[in-house]
Order: sequence, then structure tokens, then C-alpha cells
Amino acid sequence: MKINLRRVTTGAVLIAAASAFLFCTGFTKASDHGNHENGYLKSATYYSDDWVINFWNSESSHMDEELKQIREDGFNSIILVVPWREFQPSMAPEHYNDYAWEKFDRVMKAAKAQDLKVMLRVGYTWDYYSSENVLARYEKLLYDSETKKAWLHYAKRLYEKASAYDNFSGGFITWEDFWNFAENGSTLYGSGITGRKMAAQCGYTQYVKEHYTLEELGEIYRDTFDSYGEIYLPAKESYARKLFFQFYDHFLNDILAETQTVFPDLSMEVRLDVDPVRRLDGTLEGAPHDATFSCGSSGFASAMFSVPMGFENNGEKVTAAQALSNAASYFDRLFQSSQQKKIYIDQFLFTDNTPGFEHNAQLLETEKAAYLDGMAELFKAKTLGYGIWTYRDYGDNKVYNSQFALAQQGWKFSGGSKVEEHNGSRMAVLPVSGWISQDIHNRSAGMEENNLYVSFLLEGEGNCRVMVQAGGQKQTVSAGSPQTVTLNFGTASAGELVISAQGTGTVYIDDVKVYTGITQGDMYHMDGTESSCIQAVRAMNAKVR
Repeated sequence: MKINLRRVTTGAVLIAAASAFLFCTGFTKASDHGNHENGYLKSATYYSDDWVINFWNSESSHMDEELKQIREDGFNSIILVVPWREFQPSMAPEHYNDYAWEKFDRVMKAAKAQDLKVMLRVGYTWDYYSSENVLARYEKLLYDSETKKAWLHYAKRLYEKASAYDNFSGGFITWEDFWNFAENGSTLYGSGITGRKMAAQCGYTQYVKEHYTLEELGEIYRDTFDSYGEIYLPAKESYARKLFFQFYDHFLNDILAETQTVFPDLSMEVRLDVDPVRRLDGTLEGAPHDATFSCGSSGFASAMFSVPMGFENNGEKVTAAQALSNAASYFDRLFQSSQQKKIYIDQFLFTDNTPGFEHNAQLLETEKAAYLDGMAELFKAKTLGYGIWTYRDYGDNKVYNSQFALAQQGWKFSGGSKVEEHNGSRMAVLPVSGWISQDIHNRSAGMEENNLYVSFLLEGEGNCRVMVQAGGQKQTVSAGSPQTVTLNFGTASAGELVISAQGTGTVYIDDVKVYTGITQGDMYHMDGTESSCIQAVRAMNAKVR
């Protein structure tokens, strides 16, 4: 399963192609900013001590302390990432996940107690609630009325739940969560009969019929069409991809407008980078997505912004001054193309170690503090707020119900093993010869080339130890006083995780993580200790008032 949380593909050549969209005009004063009565938003994405995919099925037993720390770091709000399927697992008949909704109420109340506002990212793609392909429901939003009805019911319920709290500050959907069909649709359906049927079914055929003649389509496709019924989804390398991007921007605008009828003032994280398309002569052209920037009836436009935007992305190490110049241009472009709406940078990335994007431009380590200081001035002048994505480093944990908040759900328990309260937290309790296991192979595809780590909280009474099996290997650890154990299984496929008790006595297990990479944000490490840029972020927050 590929999880594309943050995508940066923009090169300077493509930005140049879209340069006609760049403006350098003034914004309203910072004192005029604010979504309704929210004031200026300084947000941290909150996922407790795991990550966004595990958050809604985890216990988060230190929530109050975590939110207090966020407040003390100078943030006045949090962003909650709300996965559609985990909150609404079934669409026909519609069924809602009680635990997720109950935890939502718990977070809203805990945030209010710390005087933190809450912004919602509505409809996050990824979750571990089911082994079925979650992408199917997002594709069906293009053409299935029952799926769209279920989506609108989910969004309506979420708005009603959230708006009951006076610290609710709004929400946004993002292009990222709806993009998989745009990325993979042509590959899945091809240019034959299936591709033509899907082009008609998803609305692409009707869109190009309304905007292009058959002669124009033939030239762009380098094909011959006698009727619009012969139009198929264009291949990625085709110049016709720019038509599909236009269509998909139209779809995003439509789904936003419909969702705004049940979730007032909902915005959309729009895509600031541009897609490369190859012209018929072989040269590159940039396909911008400015048609989405107005964000419908919302009072603000939302966006992700990261350091690599505007650079060639050939592994450059850049200065604060260079990166700040690019940021100003992007913010000006969004302001103008959004009909001069207020801007919320919901994902601000000043550092990024996402595998596969090592070639992206990065700030010199010695320039990060200066960059954050400069961004404070830009944020004050040009936005209504910003949100940090990686507040705390996280592993791409493959385990569902990793803290046993849902008792045994998602796990197999044997040999008298059970879940019970221990030292203020739910834990798996394993007697001698007892074991627990979870099949995680379907969440680990494509990760075999990276080291596999298994981490968990371990405590034991008596002369006991645990054996951990993962990736076809076994490792044994003695249990005693509470400790966090991290085991490296090398390059291996996760398959099934098994933890079993040996010796004499009782073993306690909690906070189980199986991961192959750690996303780093330079603010807090996975264990909660401070990282290199936390002081600079605090200074930035203090400067933005």
C-alpha cells in the first residue's frame, strides 16, 4: 500500500511555465485575518504518540499532557486528520464507528481544556480499519450516487459533531485524498473498451465534449475519433493528460461545492505545484491547478507549502533567503488566483525526509532557524494561519489497535492472553506460553528493501521473557521493569507479527509499533524528547501574533 502523505514534484522549469499566474501584491493586514472569530491560527497536526493512521484506534493515554505541550510551544490550535472509512466503515447500509466518534469528542474536550482551537482535515484516505481497498470509494465519488450520498452524510455528521464545540474553527478537504484515480486511472483502465467506458462513466467524456471539438481532441491525442464515445482516459505520457487534469480540477471543485452544503465554509487544500505534460514536439509544459484556488464558497483557501517548491529539485542545499523568496511568490499567486481570499497553510514543511524524494531541495541545517524566523514575517503578512505536519517524529506503524484501546480487535490472542488495565493503561497480558499476533502483510507491500523495526513497551513479573517473530526471524528479550524495546529485523517483509511469553511469570505488552521508516520533523523525536528546531519553532510562534 503506497501512502503518499506529502507530494512535491515541482521543478523550476514548470514553475516558469506557470509564471503568468504569479503576482506580488499586498494582502490585508494581519489584524484583519481570521476565519470568522478564530483569530490567527498557529496549528500542530495532532496524532498523539503514534501517527495519523493509528490515531483513531489508539488509546492516547497521555492526551492531556500532549496537548498541554502543544500549547506551551506557542500553538493555539490543532489539526485533526479524520479518515472517512474509519469513521464511516460501511456505506450501504451506512454504519459508523462508535470508538472513533467517541474519541473525537474526547479530543475536542481535551483541546478546549487547553484553550486550543481545532481545524479538521475531512476525509483522509488511509486507515487500517479494513483490509479491503479503500481507494474504491474515492473513485466511486466520480460516478456513484450512493457513495456520494454516504460521503455527504459523513461530512454532515462530522460538522454537526464539531460545531457543538466552541473551539471548532473549521475544516478542509485536500486534493491529495482524492488524487489516486487521477494518478492511476489511465493505467488501470487503459485505452481500449474499458478505458472508454470509464471515461464516460466518470464524466471525462462529457467534460471534453463541452470544451473541445473532435478535431481538437484528435490533434491533442494524436488519434482519430469519429464520435465522443471513442474518447478514452489519456495515458500519463500523453499530451492529453492536461485535459484530464482540467477535468479533475472540475471534479474537485464540484465535490467541494456539494460538501459545502453540509459543511459550511469548508475549504480545500489546493495544489500549488504543477503537473508536467509533454507537448507534441517533446518539450515540457506545466499544467497548473489554479482553477481550484477559489475554494468555492469558503472564506479561505488552504494549501500545503514546503521548501522544495520552486527549485529544480536536483538535490540542492539552499539558503533561507532563497527559500523565503519562493514562499512569497507562491503565497502571492494563491492570493490572486483565489480571488484574494485569506490563506491557511495547513501543511507547512520546513524539513522532509520522505523516502523517494531525496532529490528535493532542502535547507542547509545552519539556515533552518533563519528560515523559520523569516517565515514568521511572511505568515503574518500573507496568511490567516499555518499548520505544522510533523510535530512529533513518527514511524509508519503497520499495527492496528497498537495500544489495545479496542481490546483484542485486530489481534489474535491465545494461551490465556487477554487485555486488562495496568498502571493506568490498557495492556496485553501474556501468561507463560501465551501469545498475541497480527497479520500485517497487506500493509507492508513494497517496504522489503528497508529495515524492519519492532518496538513495544515491555514489563514482566517473575522470570520471564518474550520472543518476537517478524519477517521470518525471531528475537528474544528479557522482561522485568518497564522498558521500551526496539528490535531491528533487517530487510524483511513484515508478514505476521507474533509476540509470545516464555519462562515463568506474566508479561505485559503495550504500544506495539512495526515500522520501516521514521518521518522526521526536527521538533520532537518519537520518544517525545526535543529535536533540533523546537526552539526556532517556538520563536516563530512567539513572533506571529
